[in-house]
Amino acid sequence: MWQGATPDMTARLALLTPSSESFTSAEERALQPFFTNTDRSVVALRNLPEATKGALFSRYSRTAKGVRRLFLDEFLGQSSAVAAAQEGLVGEAEAALRKAEAFYARVLADYGDDSVGELGGAHIAFQDISQIAAKAIEDSRIGASYLEKSTRYVRFDDKVDGRYRYYRDRRLLASPLADDFITCMDSLFEAYALSFPLLTEYVQQQHPIADIVFENALTGQAQRFGDIDDDEFRKSAHYAYTQAVRARVCDSLRCFLPLASLTNVGVYANGRTYEYLLTKLYADPLDEVQNLAFAANHELEQIIGPYIRRANNARGLAQQEYLCERRQAQMHWAKVVQPTMPATAQCKVTLLRYDEDAVDSVVAAILFPYSEYAEADLLQTVAALPADAKERIIADYLGERSNRRHKPGRAFERADYLFELCVNIGEYRDLQRHRICSPMRQQFSTVIGYDINPDIAAVAQIKAMYEQAMERADALFRRLVTDYPAEAQYVVPMGYRVRYSLQLNLREAYHLIELRSGEQGHRDYRRTAQAMYEAIKAVHPELVRGMTFVNLTPDIAMGRLRAEMRSARKRLSQA
Repeated sequence: MWQGATPDMTARLALLTPSSESFTSAEERALQPFFTNTDRSVVALRNLPEATKGALFSRYSRTAKGVRRLFLDEFLGQSSAVAAAQEGLVGEAEAALRKAEAFYARVLADYGDDSVGELGGAHIAFQDISQIAAKAIEDSRIGASYLEKSTRYVRFDDKVDGRYRYYRDRRLLASPLADDFITCMDSLFEAYALSFPLLTEYVQQQHPIADIVFENALTGQAQRFGDIDDDEFRKSAHYAYTQAVRARVCDSLRCFLPLASLTNVGVYANGRTYEYLLTKLYADPLDEVQNLAFAANHELEQIIGPYIRRANNARGLAQQEYLCERRQAQMHWAKVVQPTMPATAQCKVTLLRYDEDAVDSVVAAILFPYSEYAEADLLQTVAALPADAKERIIADYLGERSNRRHKPGRAFERADYLFELCVNIGEYRDLQRHRICSPMRQQFSTVIGYDINPDIAAVAQIKAMYEQAMERADALFRRLVTDYPAEAQYVVPMGYRVRYSLQLNLREAYHLIELRSGEQGHRDYRRTAQAMYEAIKAVHPELVRGMTFVNLTPDIAMGRLRAEMRSARKRLSQA
């Protein structure tokens, strides 16, 4: 019988990675009105204006600082709204919270209205958690928004107390392979750190700043860096170049990072979403994820307690048991039912299934809202139309799109596509953010090999370190996976591939493909988005003619440069 995640709360919290931040007594006093704790790695925000919480989480994704240190350094004393809260509004807010909790408890008791839980929300920060735990949290699609520490803008080779920042799973540390685990993880981070200056030098040599043409943020004039004589323009251009080089180096080297690498995730969600998220985390096979469920539950109880109390009560335990039984059934049948034919050759993007009558379905859906006929009648009528008439209807429906944010309407949701992607784990992390789809992935492993990106391949010393690191991780994974199938995933570097199926409608395909093919994107997911576009175009060319903001340029070496110059323009205009 499933007992649920029921160990003592104090014991569970003790297992959680403690906060790596430290504060003075004065700083702790300043933090207490706005955070539910000052010493743990999971913390909820309270008594802050919504705009402040949003800005705080936005910065949280692009800094190595914890959310509380970031608040002290950049927000406390800089915001009049925060100052107002400090001057006496905290007590009123807490009283209002208690009153709202009592009301919600009555509504729930009298009516059992789950939808009430969607009308209140909370911000919570998960700090120093593994990549696997981050993916478990971000797997919930509806009712939540996430921001995660970026591998593009933040280096991951810093140390705390002389140790690299990766999750040390207690089961692995108690295993006979504990020393091998530590050695393997340290070697991955050492290779990452050693490669950083080498690859920075290579990128600068391949794309010297003297040859780069920059656009003046104020005048629009384009000049080579060596010809710039305006001090502010020159300073902005140099900064943009430095940031673009750094982004490319970070993008290329993230493949070294193991899934044990620690990250930060900021979450905003409504109460109903948190209830189900906690239930899923409690039922996860990994101790780390279960511990995070306990910690998040503890912090959220202080903010939206009535909304999430069913996550681990009798009802929640029954749901957890169901989730575990479902997972066990899947694992059993995956072992029983196995193909007998040779494995299919790996392909980065494969269109597995699509609606053959998608064009007719889309056209009928365009007509339906302003027609008096049943959709079945419209489908029959549309099927008899000539192809050029259908194309005119689709083109008129799309209209003139001025930018990629001019999205097609819901009629485009009638066409569905199922893709199988074989991508490196770093790329999967980016694509997972798209939630208006049905995604599924296989377990993280080393069995289908790894990618070597062009930058790593171009520098012999980095390539040698990378291949050695990948082989060492593969050997350790294979030794661990039999006895520790879930925990073995921690040792897998992001350069290894994962199979990922993605079912999405045409409307979401427009959004994903145009966004991810953009010039400032990572080269890996740009290639995937371009291949998805070509696959849909091959079967339904009339449906993607309006996808005018897809960028098919193969590789844009300094893709972040223009975006960095836009940022410089904003800074200059606000100066």
